[in-house]
Amino acid sequence: MGSLRVAGLGWAAAASPEWGVRRSRRCCRGVPLARPRAAAASLGAGQLRVGTEHGWLWDCRGGGARDYAREMEVAVRVVQVACTLCQRVQDSLLRPGPDAAAGGGRVHAKLDRSPVTVADWGVQATVSWLLSSSFHDENISIVAEEDDETLSSSDGATLLESVVEAVNGCLVEARNYGLRSPEKELGAHDVIQAIRKCSSTGGPKGRFWVLDPVDGTLGFVRGDQYAIALALIEDGEVILGVLGCPNYPMKKEWLNYHQKYYRLMSKVAPPPLGSWHKGCVMYAQKGCGQAWMQPLVHDFGKLNWHHPREIQVSSISDPISATFCEPVEKANSSHSFTAGLAQSVGLRNQPLRVYSMVKYAAIARGDAEIFMKFARAGYKEKIWDHAAGVVIIQEAGAVVTDAGGRPLDFSRGVYLEGLDRGIIACSRALLHRRILDAVDVSWNSSTL
Repeated sequence: MGSLRVAGLGWAAAASPEWGVRRSRRCCRGVPLARPRAAAASLGAGQLRVGTEHGWLWDCRGGGARDYAREMEVAVRVVQVACTLCQRVQDSLLRPGPDAAAGGGRVHAKLDRSPVTVADWGVQATVSWLLSSSFHDENISIVAEEDDETLSSSDGATLLESVVEAVNGCLVEARNYGLRSPEKELGAHDVIQAIRKCSSTGGPKGRFWVLDPVDGTLGFVRGDQYAIALALIEDGEVILGVLGCPNYPMKKEWLNYHQKYYRLMSKVAPPPLGSWHKGCVMYAQKGCGQAWMQPLVHDFGKLNWHHPREIQVSSISDPISATFCEPVEKANSSHSFTAGLAQSVGLRNQPLRVYSMVKYAAIARGDAEIFMKFARAGYKEKIWDHAAGVVIIQEAGAVVTDAGGRPLDFSRGVYLEGLDRGIIACSRALLHRRILDAVDVSWNSSTL
C-alpha cells in the first residue's frame, strides 16, 4: 500500500513489538497507521507509511476525545488470535481425526440445548488471559457468554483437556501477533479461572469488555459463517468494536452459498497464491466516522498492516435494489414477519440468511443494505450479540435502532432491555425510515 498522504497530519511514535503503544499527539480520524522505528525521521508531518509488522498506531481523538490506541491495538490482535483458534477447531470438526473422539472435534449441548464447542470455551479463556496480560489486570472486567459449569463437572475432564490444549496451542504463538505468551503452559485450573473471570454483568457505569467467543455456533459446527465479537463499553456506550469473520468471502456473491461450496470451488479453481480471498477482521471506534478491515494472520502467516481496507456501507437507497439480511435460525426470529415487511417496502431481492454478526459485517462492507430481526415473544437480545457489530456499521455509515427508532441501550446489564419490538439496521436513513413506518403499520396484525 505504499504511503498515504493526509494533509496537516502529524504523529509521534510507533508501537513496540508487543502491545504497548506511545500516544500520538494529533488526530488522524481513525486511520490505522504503522511505521518502522528507523523510518520515523524520514516521514514528514503529512506522510504516513502503512505496513510494518509490529508497529501500529490508532489515533481517533477528534475534539479532545480520549485516545483508545492501546485498547484498539490489543483488541484487534486478540481477535486475530481467536480467529486462529476457531479455524483450527472448525477444521477438526469438518475433517475429524483420531482426536475427535476425545472431545476436541465434538459438538456439545448447553442446558438450553444450544450447541457449544471447544472453540467457545477456548476463545473465551484465550481472550480473557490475553486481555488480563496486556493490561496487567488493571480493572479488567469482561461480560461473556460461556461459563465453566460443563467443564468443571465430573463428566467434563476429557473436554477440559481438549480446551486446555486448544488454548495453549494459540497462546504459545501469541508473540506472532504482537502479544505476550505465558511463561509456561496454562493448566486446567488456569483455563477455568480465565473463563470464570468473564463474569461481569455490565451496567451503566464503568468500563467492561463484551465478548461473544463464537457468535453463530450453529453455523460454526456446520462449516458455515460465524464470528468472534469483542467490544469495549464505557459508562453504557460502546466505544470500540472488533469483529472476526474467518469464513467471510471477499466476493459478495459467495455469501449466498454455504461455505462447503466455497471450499469445493477453491479446490477446483484455487485462488491466486497470496491473494486475500476469504476471512477478515473488522474494527471501528465510536465517533471516528471510519471502519476498517484486515486479512487474517492465520491465512497470511504473519500480522502486518500492508492491506488495511476502509469499509463503507452501500450507496443503494432504492428498496428494489436493496438486499436484506436476517438470521438463519427461526427459533428466535420471525421470517414471515420480515418477509411481509420486505414486500410492503418494495424489497425484491431474496433475503440473505447468514449466521451470526456476519450480517453486520455484510452491511458494513456494502454487501447488503438492511438487517431486520424481530424476536418471538419471550426472547431477550443479549449485548454480546450486537455490541461490536453495531459500532462498526455505525462508523461505516449505517443507521441502527430498535423498531421504535431508539438507539440500542447497552447500559442495562447483559440484555438489551427496553428494546422496542426488534432491531433494524440500514445503510441509508431513507431505507431505515421506510422500514420503521412499515413496522408501525404491520405490527398489530402480526403474531409476535
